[in-house]
Amino acid sequence: MKTKETKTNFINRVMGLKFKNTQGKYSFCNDERRQILFSLDLSNGENTDLILSQKWPKKGYSHSIKHINKILNDGYDLLIYKTRTITKNGTTKTIEFETLLEKRKLIVGNDGEYRASPLDISLGEEISESGKPFFEGSKKTITINAYERNLDAKKECLKLYGYTCRICQFNFKETYGERGKDYIHVHHIIPLSEIGINYKINPMKDLIPVCPNCHAMLHRNGHTILPDELLAEMQLIKNNTPSSN
Repeated sequence: MKTKETKTNFINRVMGLKFKNTQGKYSFCNDERRQILFSLDLSNGENTDLILSQKWPKKGYSHSIKHINKILNDGYDLLIYKTRTITKNGTTKTIEFETLLEKRKLIVGNDGEYRASPLDISLGEEISESGKPFFEGSKKTITINAYERNLDAKKECLKLYGYTCRICQFNFKETYGERGKDYIHVHHIIPLSEIGINYKINPMKDLIPVCPNCHAMLHRNGHTILPDELLAEMQLIKNNTPSSN
């Protein structure tokens, strides 16, 4: 987990807030962006999705239930970041956290518990710049819905290029049969964060079908490279790998 800055500074930076102290708070809100950020405490279990419970301290619960209502009633986006805490002498303290934001969907339980369930994003759908529904805690927070998707452009791209990865030539149907038919990612050669909201996408020049592995490598570490650059790197590795024969 990344803890190069304090949790309070991190929260203020990614949410555009001005808290002096975030101790005891489970969630944070930016009304202008219509975003709610919850902490996801891995101390409750590595695979936990619990973000709020009536069993938790009343003060923190009262603060966060208002944010839950904004998600449920006003359509605010739910974001989470992962933390790890320890409790000593009745006081809970954050010992580490990730500077990675993830968009999730809210699940309301019958037991007074609220959970943040991962989004289901098919390989045929557009994804965020990290290759997953994640957002780095950078100066500019980007949500999946920050730019209007152009489904016609995506369909035209697949019509032009087909469903084979243009970098490694992987084809889902060839490997998985009918289950893999029409299954592929569509990559924006120009990152979404670098184009204007009203930018008209050119399916031939701006989009390219790629497999999930190549897509992730194109966006690795928050630095997007061109498809030709990734292909060149792969070719270089291949050329330098000794033959097994």
